[in-house]
Amino acid sequence: MTFDTLTIIICAALAMLGILDIIASPLMRRPKSQQNNDNAADSDDNTLPSVSIVLAVHDGEVETERNLPLLLSQDYQGEYEVIVVDESSTDETAEVLKRLKNNHKNLYVTFIPDSSHYVSRRKLALTIGVKAARHEWILFTDADCHPADNQWLKAMAQHCSHDTELVLGATRYDVNATDYERVERIICWWRNAYEAQKRDVYAYQGHNMMFRRKRFIEGNGFLASLKLLRGEYDFLANEYGKKGKAVVADSLKATMIQDAPTKKSWINDHLYFIETRKYLDNGFAYSFLKRADTALQHINIIAQIAVLAAGLSTQRYDMALAAALFMILTYAAKVFTASKAMKDAGETISPWKVPLLVSTIMWRDIWLKIKHSRCDKYDFYRR
Repeated sequence: MTFDTLTIIICAALAMLGILDIIASPLMRRPKSQQNNDNAADSDDNTLPSVSIVLAVHDGEVETERNLPLLLSQDYQGEYEVIVVDESSTDETAEVLKRLKNNHKNLYVTFIPDSSHYVSRRKLALTIGVKAARHEWILFTDADCHPADNQWLKAMAQHCSHDTELVLGATRYDVNATDYERVERIICWWRNAYEAQKRDVYAYQGHNMMFRRKRFIEGNGFLASLKLLRGEYDFLANEYGKKGKAVVADSLKATMIQDAPTKKSWINDHLYFIETRKYLDNGFAYSFLKRADTALQHINIIAQIAVLAAGLSTQRYDMALAAALFMILTYAAKVFTASKAMKDAGETISPWKVPLLVSTIMWRDIWLKIKHSRCDKYDFYRR
């Protein structure tokens, strides 16, 4: 079998597309390690800051009883407290908190009245928690999350320094979530973290964030976004995450693990973000890179399929063979990349699945945008 000039040109084009596809993969664009960041605080316990962990809960008795003890028993020699704001729960959440408070001196509980209207109850609850905090560094998380390690707080707090205003940590789903949900969450985190290291932060789709209490109070907290029901993490990251002021806590010990979402809650989180991002700054670079990644990925596979089909239909078997070979090589390279990526993220998803799951993100995004366009826009605002 001989290869003519046309076949050689097509092979060169396919090789270039394949290389660009692999390089542009979100699995390749991971944040750089900041373990030795000059701005990070010394890891010695005596230098760790005092921290107030703040979370809000509503009708979350099961999650609270399971996850809160792990927040309260961190191996942290510095001073820290956990402040839980009860959003007028109607289940046994109050009883669970009362029982835990009797056993943990660093747990403080407050609540917002059921009569609170016209503002986001979640943002109001978190604001009350920040104002009740005794320490300068605030760490936001949620009741359906638990630390991956008892060194979690230390792994986050060691990045606090006089130059830092924001510390972002990873949040991944537990093993009960679908493979797609877990892969998408990791990719969202890597994109957020990459932006935090390269330029001003655009958004933060996680539940593991530290910032300064003084900055929150002086900036009037969520005042500009109180009418929007959600987006609390995105707005803070967008406002405080200026270049050089935001740090990524990339250690696996700094990871939060979130309970698997229901299908409804997963969809709602994405719909809320579609609405929230209308009000965020710095979105151009983030959106451009995401679209470029997606476009190269689909252009490559379309080109490979088109050349394979053309070769078979015209009996140019050399061309068809070349296309098939590049398809195999590209996928193998993506599997290799996925294997290292999942290991770095602490995930156990089969790397053979990951490239296929990543390729479906664009189509699910389109479906979510269509679903959002059919929503009542007032669903995203406090009435």
